Order: sequence, then structure tokens, then C-alpha cells
Amino acid sequence: MTAPEAGMAEEAAGFDFILLPRHGRRPLGFQGRLLARMEAAPPDLPVASCVTLHEAASGGFVCAIRHRLRDAAGAEERCYALAAGDAPTLLRFLHGHDPLRDLPPAALVPQAAAPGPSRAALAEAASVAPRLRAVWRDLLAASFGPLAAPADPMPENDPGRTASRHPAP
Repeated sequence: MTAPEAGMAEEAAGFDFILLPRHGRRPLGFQGRLLARMEAAPPDLPVASCVTLHEAASGGFVCAIRHRLRDAAGAEERCYALAAGDAPTLLRFLHGHDPLRDLPPAALVPQAAAPGPSRAALAEAASVAPRLRAVWRDLLAASFGPLAAPADPMPENDPGRTASRHPAP
């Protein structure tokens, strides 16, 4: 083994190939290692959520979100993943994620799966939604802290703040 090959092998030590599924998209594959895993699975909710944070061998981080529908046939999941060069981008991804985004009402209340679900079933699904979102926010706050307001990239006295972004003809 040559010196450069030995150095590359040392750098890759501890990193494995990871393939993360993504709902409605191609999976995200990378060389990395798991840094943290957080889960929330309240018994009163039909959805269990998991967040994993990975270090990428190429630099940066990869974050994955999985929502597992516990009562669904085949334990259906909704999965999302993002690779980013910095932690603030990942935090925006996590805090901007809505755990209900791709979940049908039947995922929250099985009675809503019937053809022409009753108003009561839909109302029950709607009542579960705020609790699921609150559990998601609590998981993120306990794991990563609350999302800070983004810093304003332009100071108030910057003339570029009010200038047009389009050049004049």
C-alpha cells in the first residue's frame, strides 16, 4: 500500500457506507458514522419518530428523520434525509419539518381509512395532529435545543438592504 492509500484508509476508518431512504425521492448514500440517535414513541400516538445524526467522511453532516406508522400493515414509514456542510442547515431542516406532511388521516386514526370517512373520524385525526407536532418539537428541543431566530445577514445601515436585486435596464 502506498503512503497516500494508507492515509485514505486511515481517514475512512470508522466510516461505513450508509444508505438512507427518502420518501418520494432517491435514497441518500454516503460514507459516514452515526453520532446520535433520538426517538419519541408515545404510547398514545400511532406514529413513532426517530432522528439520526451522522458525520460524513467527506465533511459535514447528514440527518435522517423516520416516522413509523405503528398500526399500518407492514409498519409503513415516512423517511427524509439531508446532507449539509454545517449544523445550522441541519437544524433548519429538522425544525422546519412537519411530521404530518405526508401522513394520510388514516395513519392517525384507522377509522379514517374507510371509504368516505365519517366527520368524527376526521375530527379525531385532526385532534391527534397537534399532539404529534408537540411531541416532535419536544424531541428536537430536548436533543438540539430550541431553534434560534436566524441572524439578519445585512445590517440595518447596509445600502444593499433596499437596493433592487435586479440590474436596471
